[in-house]
Amino acid sequence: MHRRVALIAFVVCALVAGCGSRLTDEQRAALAVPLGGGAGTQQGTAPGEDGAVAGTDGTAGQPGATNPQQPNQQPNPPGSIAGGCQGTGGATDKGVTAGEITIANISDISGPVPGLFQAAQQGTKAFVEYFNATQGAICGRKLKLVSFDSRTDSGGDQQATSQACEQAFALVGSMSGFDQGGGPAATGCGIPDLRASTVTVQRQRTPVSFGVASNVVNLVSSAYPDLIKSSFPNAASAASFLYLNVDASSQNARSMQKAAEQRGLKFVYTQAIDIADVNYAPYVAKLKETGAKIVYWMGSAQYAVRLQQAMRQQGYTPEAFITDPSAYDAQYVRQGGAAVDGTVVYTNGGMFEENNPQVALYKQWLARVAPGAAPSYFGMFAWAAARLFVQLAAKIGPQLTRKAMLDQVRGVHDFTAEGMVAPQDVGGKRTSACMSLVRLKGGTWSRLAPASGYSCGALIDTGVGG
Repeated sequence: MHRRVALIAFVVCALVAGCGSRLTDEQRAALAVPLGGGAGTQQGTAPGEDGAVAGTDGTAGQPGATNPQQPNQQPNPPGSIAGGCQGTGGATDKGVTAGEITIANISDISGPVPGLFQAAQQGTKAFVEYFNATQGAICGRKLKLVSFDSRTDSGGDQQATSQACEQAFALVGSMSGFDQGGGPAATGCGIPDLRASTVTVQRQRTPVSFGVASNVVNLVSSAYPDLIKSSFPNAASAASFLYLNVDASSQNARSMQKAAEQRGLKFVYTQAIDIADVNYAPYVAKLKETGAKIVYWMGSAQYAVRLQQAMRQQGYTPEAFITDPSAYDAQYVRQGGAAVDGTVVYTNGGMFEENNPQVALYKQWLARVAPGAAPSYFGMFAWAAARLFVQLAAKIGPQLTRKAMLDQVRGVHDFTAEGMVAPQDVGGKRTSACMSLVRLKGGTWSRLAPASGYSCGALIDTGVGG
């Protein structure tokens, strides 16, 4: 059976030809893995947001706050996300009325990995609840959210997208491991699709779809290897790269390794590992034999745990074990325990442990709509996607149409969601040039580099997967 692989800006999905339902449970479990992206060399504050409406959230983000305005009365609160738009254009397009804008979120909720991208749906819902309770309306219109389950299946994504085309004005904050299924339907109806991230190459190329986490395989920031070199200067001459033997992991590992080599890192060992392989001892033995001091991992977090447990069993501790933001998660820490302590994660989102106002707002309202849910990378970018949608809708004004929204999205090139995430080239569909490193120590995540904010560098086109 022919195997092909779906790619997400920080998610790897292995699939077998036909549809997702043909995957084994083991292959499906490999879904949630962020991909390569950049870090940087220049520190500083994030640039402004192209296409965004001026203004900050101010003090409006307190749970329980209310706004006495009715949907078709004018002005939003001073400094609100939606600006000072007055009046309404009535029913201007599908999913738009004088008093409401209906948006849809399509994410993997059911399937072999239950709740795979539930965080994206929760993040979108959290923003909608926050906005409606505290920010007034967009030109007299409140937000209405309808949620769909793409079932971790390309057919499920196609069906949900077809339904959303008829019920909603736009797709916002969606995450599906098999999002290639909904691409043709989204293109056919012209629905604006502001996703937390695009997963497959097919969806990345869909003209109406844009990932707010804007990474692509072949573009890697020079700052990504530069941060590693500066953080581990004595280990840069003996790096290694291990990855799951599926196309997406392979492509991203090769792309990131090429970029690292261009910036002076030397690799003594590179190895693909089959999904079905449960014996990692030979790979650890090779790491010890080659004298590898840095271990890069490209694959889902559960496999990262397996590798590190094998390393611990053989008494092998590299100077750095480096992986993607899927490991920046409470479940990874619980599953791996002491074996994963010391893990270094690269991320282009804000830290949950730091005093980031927009991250704090997301956590606050996540707790309100989903008590007990932990904040996550994908939930954060879903919140950011919803925020960008509101800003662009307000900029368009009363005459809101799908075409006008798409025109606005294409002009967004430095979106940060008010400092929540590193600058993202949403409209250009180009990898973020900025990143930071975080490290797990004693069961707690803390910043490794840079000292604050992000480091940003030039994008290297490695030619892999482009």
